[in-house]
Amino acid sequence: MSESATEEKTQIIETSEGTFTLRLTLEDMGSIYPGMIRYKIEVLHGTETVYNYAVNSYEIPPGSLFDTRKTAEIVFARLAQDVSSRPHLYTRPRVFTRPLPGYKVDVVILQGSPRRFGNSAKIASWCDDEVARAGLSSRIFYLQEMDIRACIGCYVCYDQGYCPVEDDMPRLIRALETASLVVVCTPVYTSTVPAPLKAAMDRCQWLHAREKVLGAEVHARGLLIAVAGRRGKEAFTCVTGVVNAFMGNLGIRPVEPILIGDLDRLRDVANIEGLEEQIRASLRALLVTADEG
Repeated sequence: MSESATEEKTQIIETSEGTFTLRLTLEDMGSIYPGMIRYKIEVLHGTETVYNYAVNSYEIPPGSLFDTRKTAEIVFARLAQDVSSRPHLYTRPRVFTRPLPGYKVDVVILQGSPRRFGNSAKIASWCDDEVARAGLSSRIFYLQEMDIRACIGCYVCYDQGYCPVEDDMPRLIRALETASLVVVCTPVYTSTVPAPLKAAMDRCQWLHAREKVLGAEVHARGLLIAVAGRRGKEAFTCVTGVVNAFMGNLGIRPVEPILIGDLDRLRDVANIEGLEEQIRASLRALLVTADEG
């Protein structure tokens, strides 16, 4: 039980499989979101936790039949009945979580364009190559080709520290959690980022929850490289806001973005004199900074 949690209810159940303890605790999570309260139920077999359930005040929609506390009390009562009638099911720990497969990388590159060989993909390849030249590891995530579903706002991640949606996000979360540099390569679509990139950013609320609930930390710098068909910085206003919000939410420290406009006329970033070297030089500087850190 965390230091901020207060015990609300305890019940001792004697069964043929031994003694079980049900404990309901309340935890004030207002430091994460205003007014967030989490109720957690633990089932202990002796001194070992064999089952847990949590519900928070943000996942219960306004106007629901039961509020968060009542929901927790109902689950508590049903668990007490189930443990009493079927104690053999609670003699071994049942852990509800999702592993984070994949591997650690120094640099994560989010390629936001659905065009596999477009300008953003070309820029991502320059970044990937520069990381390799520095003797570090990197991975380009081609988000359009991944199964990344929309966030459903269930807030389960703030109960258990994992996301229940079954898709490819665990690999991305694993990489982001270990990277020292995150590069976002994206075009401007209707003044903002393409849908696959936005979906991935939204689902990184899971990583925010891991930071707040489990104490995981992200120690990374962030670089946005965006391309737009129109001229002028106003074409990037929404993109920079969205990406900065994404990075800020995770504690990623953004540096000055590289914004490349007028692509409707210029067409190919490879034809912009000095651009590739500018991007590579920016990467080199950030990689040195990350290495020193």
